[in-house]
Amino acid sequence: MVKLKRRNKNIMISSVTLLAMLSGFHTNFSFAESTVASANYAEPSPVHSVKEITEVDASQLISGLHMKKLKLLGMGAEEGETETPAVLPAGNKIKMNEVDFIGQNLIAVTFDRKLESINVEDISFFKNSGNLEVKRAAITINKEGHTVIFYESATPINSESFSEKDKIVATVVNEDSKDINGNTLKITDHRKLKDITPQLNEIPNVLTVSKDGLADYATVQGAIDAIPANNTEKVEVFIGNGVYKELVTIPKEKPFIHLKGESASDTIIIYDNYSGKPKPGGGTYGTTGSASVYVYGDDFIAENLTFENSFDEQSVNVSNKQAVAVYARGERQTFKNSRFIGNQDTLYVNGGTQYFYQSYIEGDVDFIFGRSSAVFEECDIFSLDRGSSTNNGYVTAASTLITEPYGYLFLNSKLLSNAPAGTVYLGRPWHPSGDPNAIGSVVFMNSYLGPHIMAQGWTDMSGFSYKDARFYEYKNYGPGAVINEDRRQLSDEEAKQYTIENVLKGWNPKE
Repeated sequence: MVKLKRRNKNIMISSVTLLAMLSGFHTNFSFAESTVASANYAEPSPVHSVKEITEVDASQLISGLHMKKLKLLGMGAEEGETETPAVLPAGNKIKMNEVDFIGQNLIAVTFDRKLESINVEDISFFKNSGNLEVKRAAITINKEGHTVIFYESATPINSESFSEKDKIVATVVNEDSKDINGNTLKITDHRKLKDITPQLNEIPNVLTVSKDGLADYATVQGAIDAIPANNTEKVEVFIGNGVYKELVTIPKEKPFIHLKGESASDTIIIYDNYSGKPKPGGGTYGTTGSASVYVYGDDFIAENLTFENSFDEQSVNVSNKQAVAVYARGERQTFKNSRFIGNQDTLYVNGGTQYFYQSYIEGDVDFIFGRSSAVFEECDIFSLDRGSSTNNGYVTAASTLITEPYGYLFLNSKLLSNAPAGTVYLGRPWHPSGDPNAIGSVVFMNSYLGPHIMAQGWTDMSGFSYKDARFYEYKNYGPGAVINEDRRQLSDEEAKQYTIENVLKGWNPKE
């Protein structure tokens, strides 16, 4: 059991000691020499006042992904993984084995043994240009069973911090910390900061999720929470087969996340909220609040996954049965070989750009809806039979803003169904809150349209005419691909503008 001890006091260091600190600690300098050099002074002057360092749990200082990489370098350990450290007899001073910069303004000080009583303020950090203020610290044990203290700098640490001009040195300024035999640190013991971020960067950014207890995390959200905010590199979250009943959110401040399932059919993220469901704090969830998965982060990829809202429409007698599987709002979001399962309002693409490739989307009423610019390439779009002989729903309900030239493009896809022939519409224009500027844009191009598609193709919604929307088709085929005055066709010249890159505002997801 590590005992924590804090002391906040002024540190008395002679002028010679300070000079040695700021000059980089010449190897021929010793504490004894500093004592002799300062003998002419009646008493030393305080030259460095230690600000209290807040001790926190390591999880508050270091993201789960970062800690996993540190553990792979031996700088941390899971419970039960540590070796039994050697116990040194009295008279053996505690030493700093390593002082490493580990990125994100963090410094790791590794000692040569396990400490029983620790004062994180025993160590201070000095630069040739002055003092380096530290605001937080966390204590852990590495695989050798030795104590490691992580310090967070209050100011940025960069490449200049390792130059002779501005190098950082860790220095012992107190000797409160002790090992099991009462050995202490040695005042003025020092070690120069070393940059080990190149080694950390060589370790892949991969987190694992599974239900068997053998992965990094047991939940998908747990892995996402372990990714640092404002990440600049892709992080893969590999999810093993299983049913993960949980609400999942990819925050806006966490871009470059790649969720990769073991298999599309057997890796399932599922929940069962719905629009009219009462919330614990009052009110109902509403359509937006009903989603099983929320994706806000830019440059997101989902692959080999099933996203499902399992709400049973027959289970409750309410009018608001919208139940979203995925709510997507962000730039350059990709979904490959994935499945979207629900009934009404399955897939809510409500801003930004999304690309769906070789995926399966299932539902009945308005089950692909929202104001995004989105491409569906080589996808299977399956309309469920609601048991009606006349109207079994609407594939799309786009609310594209008039300022956006493109909304949804269905390219080389298949519209399939188990509903009777002529009972499903291609779509209708959704004007959220009656917004007159939500002039939906949907194009079906080079796609198979099954017999379930109505001859009229499109219909009105909430008093807004489908004829005022931007609904078009081009070179579709199949029994549902009829051509009449209600189903406007693009000319060859117009069709040339409906490319993946144009619809996605210059982004080519295949590059």
